[in-house]
Amino acid sequence: MTKNSHQKYLHHLQTSCPLVLCLTNTVTVTDCANALLAIGAAPVMSEDPSDAAALAGIASSLVVNIGTVNNISQAVMESAVSVAKAKGLPIVLDPVGAGASARRLEAAATFLKSATIVRGNASEIMALAGQAGVQRGVDSSVKGDEELVTTKAQQLAAETKTIVAVSGKTDLITDGTTTVKLEGGTPLLTRITGTGCMLSVIVGAYAGCWPEDQFRAAAAAHLHMARASENAQEGLKRPLALGSFKVNLFDELALLEGSDLDRPKGIGHWKMDA
Repeated sequence: MTKNSHQKYLHHLQTSCPLVLCLTNTVTVTDCANALLAIGAAPVMSEDPSDAAALAGIASSLVVNIGTVNNISQAVMESAVSVAKAKGLPIVLDPVGAGASARRLEAAATFLKSATIVRGNASEIMALAGQAGVQRGVDSSVKGDEELVTTKAQQLAAETKTIVAVSGKTDLITDGTTTVKLEGGTPLLTRITGTGCMLSVIVGAYAGCWPEDQFRAAAAAHLHMARASENAQEGLKRPLALGSFKVNLFDELALLEGSDLDRPKGIGHWKMDA
């Protein structure tokens, strides 16, 4: 990433207001809508197959989130994916809890065939990569094996021809050949529900603005969330004021400027792997 490139991506997002079709879970749908509005994008949701297909026809990108998948919601997703794929839209898959049950893994594997970006935590990505293990709920159970996660993410990206983004203490974005690692953010993101889902729709917004360069769009989206969360934590009067943190996070998602993304504070520099 060159100087001012982050500013370029954010400015284009705010001036183009991409329409993101979010087929997300019932737990975080409101948070996802508000996150998109905060950064300057436009959210739209659907629970009907024909409606979702029509909306995919006018959307800038599609985000599929399997957090509360069932037969009805999967049919809605499949309808939208079919149109989005035919249009060549960015399709972001959030395989929530893919390692927690066979049903989730099956749904994630189905949509992986059409996704252009996969964004999840380490356990979810490892499950999609075929790494045996048990995930407890939707939180990552992978601890301290960054090298293995990196290898599996790179293999998954290469095999599926997708961009794979793994969120965690160090975020990782790879297309199988080029890998970016981004350190920053705050552990408080793991203490409130919905932040991963919010990150996925933010990735969808950036990708919708830059469909020709979804790798860098995904990386810029991760930087946006990381820097906003750092600013949100700084504004707390008490270290674990989680309710205040969530309110601050929406504020900072909206208030973030391009210069905030490029200033060398907290997050530091991109680390490019060969």
